Amino acid sequence: MADSYFSSLRSGARDARDSAENYGRRAAGSLRDTGERLRDRGEDARGEVSRLWSDLEDLVEKRLGPAASEAGRSASRYADQGRDLAMDYAAQLRDVTRSRPLVAIGIAVAATWVITTMLRSSKR
Repeated sequence: MADSYFSSLRSGARDARDSAENYGRRAAGSLRDTGERLRDRGEDARGEVSRLWSDLEDLVEKRLGPAASEAGRSASRYADQGRDLAMDYAAQLRDVTRSRPLVAIGIAVAATWVITTMLRSSKR
């Protein structure tokens, strides 16, 4: 009777071991399949990111490049116009100063007085 008890116990242990091994094999296969699917999805995601980055670079080159060039040309034109305007005012000021030197000196003294008065009042 003891032999049949130990025999059934050994048989039960073997069945449990076999079940555990089968479960382990199925789990390993499932994990391997899941890992492969995740790797494939990661490669797909990398490919998609690479494609989107390329599209972004193309968009920047096609759209923003010309716009930036035009903005640079506009800024250059405005700078040239500002320089020409400043040169015109300087020439007019020079002509007025030469034709009426006492008025120019009076304006300079008055401007100096106004500036010093404003600076003194702001320090108080």
